[in-house]
Amino acid sequence: SIFSFLGIMLGVAILIIVMSVMNGFKTELTNKILGLNPHIVIQSNGFNIDDRYISKIENNFKDISISKTFSGEGIIINNNQAKGIIFKGVNNEEKKIKEFLENNIVSGDVKNFKNNNVFIGSELAFNLNLNEGDRINLMSSSFVATPLGSLPKQENFNVAGIFNTGFIEFDQNIIFLTTKDALSIFDKDTKDQDLEIYLRDPLDANLYKKKIEKFNQNY
Repeated sequence: SIFSFLGIMLGVAILIIVMSVMNGFKTELTNKILGLNPHIVIQSNGFNIDDRYISKIENNFKDISISKTFSGEGIIINNNQAKGIIFKGVNNEEKKIKEFLENNIVSGDVKNFKNNNVFIGSELAFNLNLNEGDRINLMSSSFVATPLGSLPKQENFNVAGIFNTGFIEFDQNIIFLTTKDALSIFDKDTKDQDLEIYLRDPLDANLYKKKIEKFNQNY
């Protein structure tokens, strides 16, 4: 009877440990992958995402966090090295952006995140041998007319800081600019910005997507 009792006790203990480990792994994986990216993105596509529309969304969906951004693909150039990356223009005054940088920054100061300055991931900094304070050249997929023909639009920026999320793909493929700089390098207007929505539970994204689609049809 003692061995039977110990066997049951050991089996229950192992089951509890395994379930705890798997739940912790699920939470960590969700935070690493889904927590770094918006759960829902509303793109303009000719529709003007103005302050009135944002207010309507916030009033109808109380438990969400909204951010206006603009993202696009381009190339970062440094010392004859080049790499294709995603430029993500964000509002440096938004609470969520400040919290993200403050929680993941390894070099630099969030206060320096302003126009003509960028934050890059640690993997990208390692691959291109970049440090805080370095000067880089960014080339977008937009073209400008010159006497020599159409050329990709380029601008120079300072590396204001380096962040490390622990997610390699994110750290080596995304850089943060201010929204003004992102719109400028892609030759876009404020009406072209996207609306990013963050939920308390990322797994509810599909449910909220359907609700927002229905709201847009009636808007």
